[in-house]
Amino acid sequence: MGLPLISILSVDCFGYMHPASGYCARGRLHNYMPAAFKKFSFRLLLIASFALAPLGASAANWWEEMDYGRFLSATFVDTNGKSTLDRAQRIATNKGIAVKLGKNGDAGIIFDTELLRATAAWTGGWLKLEGAAFDDRHGPNPSAPDKAQIYFGTHASTPGWSKGDDFSDPRPLPNGPRKGEVKLGEPYFADVPFGPLPRAWAKYRGLHLSGDRVVFAYTVGSASVLESDDLETVDGQVLITRTFNVATPGDASSLLVADAPEGVTPSIEGGKAIFSNDAQNGDDRTVVGVIGAPRGAKLVANGTRIILKLPPFAAGQKFKVVFAHGAAADVEKLSETINAAAPPEDLHEFTHGGPAHWTETVKTKGTLGTEDGSFPYVVDNLAAPLDNPYKSRIRIGGLDFFKDGRIAFSTWNGDVWIGTGIDDKLEKIEWKRYATGLFDALGLKIVDDQVYVLGRDQITRLHDLNGNGEADFYECFNNDVQVTPAFHEYTFGLETDSKGNFYFIKGGPTNPGGMGWGPLCDHVGCMFKVSGSGQKFEVFATGVRAPNGIGVSPDDEITTGDNQGGWVPVDYIHYVKEGDFIEVPDLSHRVPPPASYTPHLCWVPYDWDNSNGAQVWVTSDKWGPLKGSMLYLSYGQSALFGVLQESVGDVRQGGVFRFPLKFDTGICRARFNPVDGQLYVAGLKGWQTNAAKDGAIHRVRYTGKPVTVQNELHITDKGITIGFTNALDPASAGDVGNYAIEQYNYRWTSAYGSGEYKVSDPEQQGHDKLVIQSVTLAPDGKSLFLEVPGLQPVMQMKIKMDIKAADGTAIPSGIGNTINVVPADTQRGANFTSSR
Repeated sequence: MGLPLISILSVDCFGYMHPASGYCARGRLHNYMPAAFKKFSFRLLLIASFALAPLGASAANWWEEMDYGRFLSATFVDTNGKSTLDRAQRIATNKGIAVKLGKNGDAGIIFDTELLRATAAWTGGWLKLEGAAFDDRHGPNPSAPDKAQIYFGTHASTPGWSKGDDFSDPRPLPNGPRKGEVKLGEPYFADVPFGPLPRAWAKYRGLHLSGDRVVFAYTVGSASVLESDDLETVDGQVLITRTFNVATPGDASSLLVADAPEGVTPSIEGGKAIFSNDAQNGDDRTVVGVIGAPRGAKLVANGTRIILKLPPFAAGQKFKVVFAHGAAADVEKLSETINAAAPPEDLHEFTHGGPAHWTETVKTKGTLGTEDGSFPYVVDNLAAPLDNPYKSRIRIGGLDFFKDGRIAFSTWNGDVWIGTGIDDKLEKIEWKRYATGLFDALGLKIVDDQVYVLGRDQITRLHDLNGNGEADFYECFNNDVQVTPAFHEYTFGLETDSKGNFYFIKGGPTNPGGMGWGPLCDHVGCMFKVSGSGQKFEVFATGVRAPNGIGVSPDDEITTGDNQGGWVPVDYIHYVKEGDFIEVPDLSHRVPPPASYTPHLCWVPYDWDNSNGAQVWVTSDKWGPLKGSMLYLSYGQSALFGVLQESVGDVRQGGVFRFPLKFDTGICRARFNPVDGQLYVAGLKGWQTNAAKDGAIHRVRYTGKPVTVQNELHITDKGITIGFTNALDPASAGDVGNYAIEQYNYRWTSAYGSGEYKVSDPEQQGHDKLVIQSVTLAPDGKSLFLEVPGLQPVMQMKIKMDIKAADGTAIPSGIGNTINVVPADTQRGANFTSSR
């Protein structure tokens, strides 16, 4: 990929680079720099980002060599880089699927899954791939190639099918102030609508994949429609076609065929529509005709718009809209080639699956971690298929297991792979590519052995209809979530509760550079709940920034983390209740914005975790003595933490300790294998992480040796009690000199992150060291009490310890915790775990 742009920029911004927080997590060092130097360093960042971007593009472009399959889901902009927010006249769409046309895939069409319109079609290549998932640039989105010969386009906020004769966009505008109604720099809501059409109008149902053909399935009113777009050549003339089959009847509707550029007036001649697709080129012509039109159907020009008026839908109708493109002098010939086009196909033959696309599997040999006796858990490497024949970049955003122990994972660039051979030795693992073309697939969940994938656009339920090991129906399980073109507006995680409901979370539209927001929609910065049927979608909570992972406990309690940035001093762990405001007022969707938030379970020290991952509970009896405990993943530090929790009345508080284990990538997803009972973690290398590899899957395996780690933490007005899973060495544990405690607070502001401020002097940056008057080891050796009178609520405490277990093995060396409440010693809180 050429020079390492990310590491160069990180020097200039005095922090780390992060896929869930914007460009620059200007961390602790930045907080201590003089103001003038901060401005200078940030200017260097901007200069470097623009100066170095061409360097990445000049080297071998992996994103152009990768085989994405026959389609790719993404947000698309027009050929001038304008998005739906810029009121792009044509091509742009927030949720689009770009389909390769022709056997060689050297032409393309984009289908808008919210408005059910063809946004544009062209020859001259498939896509120009730009943006964070491709060339690492923050801001751009993919589009048609620069040299594309565009046959037609349609307006960005126009339904693809009318309701009656109405093509007006029925979707409401976002609920909030517009740019002109707020002060400079304050968040504002976009002045364009988002989300899918009302279901009674039209609804996307999914796509079928069969060989080279992609068939879209959707409803228009009560009518069920199949659509497939293709490339056809007649007498050397390349035609782009849209074929429609009607499966069930419905009321009459009109099809949006094309919107000519402003200033161009289409004409209808001999039953065909003729217009220039380039207002600057008077010689450009597109001719449109219909093959197999139902009786009473006709093309109509209305201003710059061309529509196909249709009679009521009837089962069995088949028709094809054909586009030819050339010069003004060739209009007659173009019309003749349209007349000679093949009749519309029966698309149902493409809805039962087709031949396999990814016949070459990848065989790898995993490696087992070394059991040296120093810690009872070791890290095995499953050897993910990083080197594969499809040149697919394996950056893992989701994983789960089938009932028989097979593993599935999804990737940032839209793949799903399935692995077999996950046994004790990991010597014969075989990976099969199962699905492609999904939109930033950063969550995956298997329910009843069926794969559900979370993309930025929807939850997709994958079906292998013919049993050949590949998905051939990509069902739209739910696509109600709204999406803006903002590069950073990822959706994360996909979890279920015991009732079958799904949960996921969505970040805010962070600006390139990490400060402030792009135009908002009603769903930015929210957590969502989707019913097990996929029919009910609701906002569960609001106010998150870049939460790279959530968790659902065995008791159906919901958690999330978040990533340092505006209104987020450092990462945290939060128990989410329905209707909660979590942390970021700008994304609260409340008027007025909240002036406070519900306390988090704990904050996580920045030098321990600069970028969060998901949370998972130990549900296995085969993973040592930690069943019921929460684990927390760090993407930024490629680390695994245990979580300590206590309940004091209705208040939760706790902390984390780090497992002394090493991982190859920024782990952010975790599952327990139902067969071997071990923990599997996976992740990716984006930005702001110390990850060594693009992606990896690790097994955290319990060796059966004694486990001595922290498992309880209690705060009272007398001091701190820490529990352990096994007995401690009395000599080291009983020496007060082996402990140290410091504490500090953060500031909750719109600034990026926070400095660390003394409790004793809130205006002074630094830490307060606490005096430990004594240490008392319990008779059973499995807990100790640190006498620290006068404790008070504090955002961040660090408890350092240099002690050993009774068997001489080392113990995790510290706890980072938060004190929300200090009860009397006689009212000590209860240890909290979760198990169904």
